[in-house]
Amino acid sequence: MRASLTPAEWQEWLRLGPADRAEAIATARRLPPALAADARWRAAALLHDVGKAESRVGTAGRVVATCAALVVGPDRVGGRFGRYLRHAQIGEARLAAVGARPEAIAWAGAHHDPGRWATLSIPREVCEALASADGELPPGVK
Repeated sequence: MRASLTPAEWQEWLRLGPADRAEAIATARRLPPALAADARWRAAALLHDVGKAESRVGTAGRVVATCAALVVGPDRVGGRFGRYLRHAQIGEARLAAVGARPEAIAWAGAHHDPGRWATLSIPREVCEALASADGELPPGVK
């Protein structure tokens, strides 16, 4: 996987915990062959969750954060739980700060927000394939 990333992207990927790294690798491996052959989309798949490293929240904490967001709204959840809920925006900013590929930056920020996909420079079918590979293709999309 290291060969798929620039040195700066690799350093961001290394910040992820073991479970998130394994999930990123699995996501990249589930890409359709035509997309997996393109380093831009492999990088987007590998880096989409790099913002989770900022939260330092494990599985139980992620459940608590998700429940808290449902009760009080995601914008009212703070601390580590809030950082977990905002991992897409955090990852987008971190990747931009290190000069990652534009496609990886864009996907990190929009991977949970299909409403943003039309504004990206990433083709819609690639967004759908990336989301599907991540196991998160929203209902009614595609």
